[in-house]
Amino acid sequence: MNVPLSAADLLLRAPLWEALAEFWLDTELVDYQFDYIARIIAASPYSIEEVQAIHDYEVAPAVSANLACIAGEWAGFDQTWLAARCLAWAARRQSRWYRLRIGLQRPFFRRFTKHYWQQIIPRALALRQAPETAAQV
Repeated sequence: MNVPLSAADLLLRAPLWEALAEFWLDTELVDYQFDYIARIIAASPYSIEEVQAIHDYEVAPAVSANLACIAGEWAGFDQTWLAARCLAWAARRQSRWYRLRIGLQRPFFRRFTKHYWQQIIPRALALRQAPETAAQV
């Protein structure tokens, strides 16, 4: 069963897709990028757990193969291409088989992103404590 995202969901997810896709660029993230991603997360209506699920179910399957490329993308993914890929993966989230697949892939995703989440989650939570700061994305 595929449940399409509403137009409102798409507007809320698109900035998250773009920010979380930076995990999979062929570069190491630095402080200003951690701050940017944290601001996007803090400004979203999603819990940290749901943001991580959006990453695991929608973003990582769309772009994680970039790290396997000899000359992977490092400047950023095309927004239209990224949105189409993430939307296609998001449509599969209700499938039992897809959830099983992601359950098997999640250790791989977390191996490459754990240190990023350790930097970003505390920053996003701190921004959520000061909502006027989070709104300045």
